[in-house]
Amino acid sequence: MKALQKGFTLIELMIVIAIIGILAAIAVPAYSDYIARSQASEASSLAAGLKTQVVDNMQNNQCTSDTVNGGVNTIDQQEGKYGTAVIGGNPVPNQGTLQPNTPTGCTITYTVNTTGVSSSISGQTLVLDVLKNGSVHKNDTSTMQDKYIPKAYL
Repeated sequence: MKALQKGFTLIELMIVIAIIGILAAIAVPAYSDYIARSQASEASSLAAGLKTQVVDNMQNNQCTSDTVNGGVNTIDQQEGKYGTAVIGGNPVPNQGTLQPNTPTGCTITYTVNTTGVSSSISGQTLVLDVLKNGSVHKNDTSTMQDKYIPKAYL
């Protein structure tokens, strides 16, 4: 008589489980980094909105708008889902030639919330220098790791 084989052997099931375990061990850290990078990218959209405000303020030779009662003017900050961006700094006077990639002295500081975000970037800051050509670049005082910062700012 001929015996019919039905189902999988124990070794075949163990191999499948081992493969799934290896894939999960690689995927979980990669997914955590992906979440942190996507949350940190909110700084891009908030900074884009504030660049216009910085340019307007620079026409009055200042980085921030006139303050109300000594505090931060609400038009100089943007609040997002994962953090807050605020304009700061002191303008650097023009010294002869106007180089497009030199900092204006104005900064946009994005501070990540401490709750509701990835633990990799929780409470960290991304400080962006506003350059003369209107673009922004990461400042050395940022506490956020480069792997989470959008590549356009590095």
